[in-house]
Amino acid sequence: MFGNANPVELELGAGDGSFIARHAAEHPERNFLAIERLLGRLRKIDRKACAQGITNLRGMRIEAGYLMERMLAPGSLSAIHVYFPDPWPKRRHWKHRLIQPAFAAHARAALADGGVMYLRTDHSGYFEQMLDVFTKAPGFEPVAAPPALLANQTDFEREFNARGIPTLVATYRKTPATGPCATAARPTGFTP
Repeated sequence: MFGNANPVELELGAGDGSFIARHAAEHPERNFLAIERLLGRLRKIDRKACAQGITNLRGMRIEAGYLMERMLAPGSLSAIHVYFPDPWPKRRHWKHRLIQPAFAAHARAALADGGVMYLRTDHSGYFEQMLDVFTKAPGFEPVAAPPALLANQTDFEREFNARGIPTLVATYRKTPATGPCATAARPTGFTP
């Protein structure tokens, strides 16, 4: 997809691309894949990248859960960014939230050893679920997000912060697998 072997970072639900375009421009030594379900948003991201001469950013129109579950090759990502996913605030809808135990397992499989999962939300209830999922998920340890990354805010985030709504942040690093199954063969998948 990129024509090189640079590390790949994935943003699920890239929105208008305000975060991923800046991040890609700041890091030409890395590749970036922006995932969105809405074609109009992907077109906006593409226009931003073209206008800024960003060549290390690609977009894909697909449902995030499907991509995570079925398409990513094991160990193919250096980072996954999930910023302000739909919180599905009604209890009966929580099953639709992206961050679930199965998601953590898929993220662990897709991340290379030392790969990082970055999470941000403004919804305290969903944040508690995110913490619960990744605290219980095997193979992750909490780490601090780099200050430069935190300074790169989404447009949505800036708007909410200006209204006094704080950003809740969690970051987890994949720890190396240990034990007899650590080197077992795994199925192949899509390698960005």
